[in-house]
Amino acid sequence: MFIEVSENLRKLAKFFPENLYVVGGYVRNKLLGIASGDVDLASPVDIEEVTKRLSGSEFSTKIKNLKCGSILISIGDEKYEYTCFRKDVYADDGSHTPIRVERTKDIAEDAKRRDFSINSIYYNINKDESVDFYHGIIDLKQGIIRCNTNPDEVLKSDGERILRMVRIAGELNFSIDKSTLSSAIKYASNLQDISGTRKYLEIEKILYCDKRYNINKKSLARALRLLNVLEVWKYFGLKNSTVKYNMVYKVEDRFLGLLVDIVDTQKPDCLEAFLERFLKEQFQLPSALSEKIFVYLAGYYNALLGMKNKEYFFKYYEDWANIYSLLGGKSKRVQNKYNFFYQYIIEHGLVIQISDLKINENDIKNNFKNIDKRNYNKILQNLLSKVFDGKLQNDKKQLLAEIEKNLQNY
Repeated sequence: MFIEVSENLRKLAKFFPENLYVVGGYVRNKLLGIASGDVDLASPVDIEEVTKRLSGSEFSTKIKNLKCGSILISIGDEKYEYTCFRKDVYADDGSHTPIRVERTKDIAEDAKRRDFSINSIYYNINKDESVDFYHGIIDLKQGIIRCNTNPDEVLKSDGERILRMVRIAGELNFSIDKSTLSSAIKYASNLQDISGTRKYLEIEKILYCDKRYNINKKSLARALRLLNVLEVWKYFGLKNSTVKYNMVYKVEDRFLGLLVDIVDTQKPDCLEAFLERFLKEQFQLPSALSEKIFVYLAGYYNALLGMKNKEYFFKYYEDWANIYSLLGGKSKRVQNKYNFFYQYIIEHGLVIQISDLKINENDIKNNFKNIDKRNYNKILQNLLSKVFDGKLQNDKKQLLAEIEKNLQNY
């Protein structure tokens, strides 16, 4: 079996008389006839020896993960991740990183540590032949994702593999082997042991899985359905083990769409408290990003609840572009209603934000020494409302005079 590899890879293989192999997604995708991305390489040669062999050549090396024995090999614009054949030993806590790595000269031993049969196909660059211990080529032809060895052994020690399985099923529009799916359900609780950052990255990839190779537009539904079959959401801190997906299919920002679907399913008493906890604990998102997401969703729900135009845009004017897109997935009528008012504000140059007023907090401080600074924002909001309604001109003298007139209220 012949797989096309670059001339640079063939040059590199000459440094490995023991044989150099491409393995994983690159081989899988080449056999499927779809775009191939990252190139993962393996051989029985340890990274110290590889670095020594390539010293002074046109190839450069850089340590990627010393514990796992992996380096990056570069030549021009091409980069490859190289790993010596190894055996990974995991703790029983479902975490993704092995606690110990044992190097081996045996390619069959290296193949055992990999996850699915379709990702365990090796291609020997030196001999132009495949090495397929677990019938991955047959599974590729049948469109099946199957653990390469005992599914319990593959999935019990690495929760991230379960999310990766869902992502690949969506990307390739493949089915899950029955025993593999049963084990994934059995060990789905390992998702609790994955870091929030890894959870977020994998969920993001799942949400856009249908766009990776554009194989089937309905493959996103397959992936999301699998998340419900696995009942993963209860391991994301939700009271519901499944989510009713609706908005995620309809909006450009699918993560926001998913959050709306989660909120609609959960029906939390307080949106802000729920999002703050969920986004921080489950995805470890920065506070600033979490706060922005809350504003987008609050703007979305307040529009659906019919919040008055003036109050609405005092609060959400800066974020309307994101809220507009989100509303379009739910109600074109509500979207158009608020957008009409938004366009009216722009066309008529209406003052809609405190920053647009001709005075600021420093002006209040400099002119009214006895006003408590805790009242500054309240004063500016009151002035903004009057300017917007046409009761005051946006003129510094008039605005200061209005404050003077109402000093007894502050």
